Amino acid sequence: MFKHILFDSISEIYAAYNQKIYNRIIHPHTDESAIDIDLKNEIHIQLQQMQFILFFVCIIALVDCEMKVLRPADLVDRLGSKIQIALPNFGVIPFGHRLMGYVDMAEPQDGCSALQLAQGSQFILMERGNCSLVSKVMNAERAGYSLAIIGNDNERPLDSDLVMEDDGQGYLVNIPSIIISQRDFFIMRDYVKSLGVVEVSDEKVFTLVKFDVEKKSRVDVTFSLDVSDRDSFRVVDEFSEYYDLLKQEDVGYKIVYQILAGNTIGKDIEYQIDADNCICSRRYCAIDPDGKGVASGRNIVEEVLRQSCIFQNDGKEYFLYMNAFNFKCTYAQAYNLCGNKIINTLKLSADKINNCIEESFKDIYDHSVTKNYTNAYNIILEQQLHQADFAGMVGIPSVAVNSVVYKGQLTGKGIFGEICNSFITPPSVCKSEVDNYQQFQYEGQHYLFWVMLVVSILIAIFIIVLYFLFKKFVLRDSVEVTQVQVNEMVSQYIKFNEGKGQQKQNSF
Repeated sequence: MFKHILFDSISEIYAAYNQKIYNRIIHPHTDESAIDIDLKNEIHIQLQQMQFILFFVCIIALVDCEMKVLRPADLVDRLGSKIQIALPNFGVIPFGHRLMGYVDMAEPQDGCSALQLAQGSQFILMERGNCSLVSKVMNAERAGYSLAIIGNDNERPLDSDLVMEDDGQGYLVNIPSIIISQRDFFIMRDYVKSLGVVEVSDEKVFTLVKFDVEKKSRVDVTFSLDVSDRDSFRVVDEFSEYYDLLKQEDVGYKIVYQILAGNTIGKDIEYQIDADNCICSRRYCAIDPDGKGVASGRNIVEEVLRQSCIFQNDGKEYFLYMNAFNFKCTYAQAYNLCGNKIINTLKLSADKINNCIEESFKDIYDHSVTKNYTNAYNIILEQQLHQADFAGMVGIPSVAVNSVVYKGQLTGKGIFGEICNSFITPPSVCKSEVDNYQQFQYEGQHYLFWVMLVVSILIAIFIIVLYFLFKKFVLRDSVEVTQVQVNEMVSQYIKFNEGKGQQKQNSF
């Protein structure tokens, strides 16, 4: 219910936002300062408030996460077949994978200080409270555990308590963690605590945790980047080799850059972005990259436009360009000169890229291509603003695979692994990244065998039916026609013989 209400609210805001963009472009004579800025500013504030919640709802909606206690049997009976869990916004979440392990009880129970070392168990159970969740999970990782299970400290359903907060140190966590309801925690705590930390035995709690994602035949990947952030270039560079591997697969990519709509930020002068950091009469802006230096946000926006056009023209050329740009283009004020030099040096499609940039500027009155940027809007940058508002991604750089934001340390290999696990049937290039890949391959061959068998049976049935129909109707008609012809011939023969006999009698 909570998710349905939230999505309905987002849909209403989405519709209002689209309508205002349409009005701004199609009806340029509207007093934007009086109407458009106020409404879009209100929408922008609402989106900021809901973006963080939307991020978690996207995960809950698309990730089938649950925990099962496999043994002992009496604990399984008390907890039921499935235990609902919620996910954090930090650490490494192994989407598409399943973890199995024995469970220890934390000592101290809140996990806020150094824990006993893991002794044959993989998971640790601790209660919420007294310190940040990140601190608890970091202590679990230091003790040698591969998963932290945290019991909620209130009776509210997990749907209303989705957020496991990051205290700012979450990037240091390299293991996954989950949160379970207070009821389930109390039942597990009492059982696990009674055993203590002992060697693995059949009496210990053994659990399965699933991080299954919604798998699709086509995988959609969104990169959220910042031109002035070197870590964004690192992620793109690391992923470039995997882009080549996936080139023949059904994967769709979007690149979302961080730019601002300068004329919609607010009417308070202290929040206004200086015109030097914008283009198109402050429609598209970026933060000044060097403060009082010679560079400006305008250089950032112009580079966003160039990189967007390169990506639209050819994905492979985009990765080549980004790799060279990262090492050769250091100063924002020289982005234009440096970027064009790279395009020429690498022999990229310069004419197509320049045409893309020039033709993206449209007159606000007649929507024709224009070079008068004062009275122009840009279709590519408008799309960038739209995608950034509704990507539901937090932090730069970020990556989302099938609308699920990638968590933990962001690497090219990690992104490749999540893409592979998001396919219904992973392609052969993914065999090193997918658990039980041979099983997927066998299931695909098994499925094809059964399809061919069923088709063959249907064809055989069809032939048999045709045979009997032929036998029943065609042969019957043939016999009837033949019988009629034979009867006629016999009649004619009899008449002929009778005629000859009559002629003989007359001759005597």
